[in-house]
Amino acid sequence: MSANRDRRKQAEKLLKQPETKFEQIDLYGMRADIIPTGMTRAYRNNRYTVMIYNGSLTTAGPVTRALIQNHFDEPIKSHWSEIQRIKNEVFGTEVTAIEYYPAESQLINQHNIYWIWIFPVGVLPMPVL
Repeated sequence: MSANRDRRKQAEKLLKQPETKFEQIDLYGMRADIIPTGMTRAYRNNRYTVMIYNGSLTTAGPVTRALIQNHFDEPIKSHWSEIQRIKNEVFGTEVTAIEYYPAESQLINQHNIYWIWIFPVGVLPMPVL
């Protein structure tokens, strides 16, 4: 059985269970060669993995960026509300995050991965109402 098929079967089993709370992954207990470069912490529940990169450099200074992916490696249904809920659970309800939609010439779209960017308070403009 292929690795993708095994992953899908595991994910299907987890999907039948009620969604669990996010738990922090112990990165120190993992082999260093499988931890993505720059990742500072990660969380997982039985639906999603969230990988966090603190201190990512931008033109506005360092920010926190987070990769969100479901265990199926498929598009997240109702992705805006799901990512909002995940952001609230992992980072808090009063944290503002944005999704980044690059120019087509800079697009990298190899997996169903969603990125949110969390800037320090006062860096992002207030939303237009």
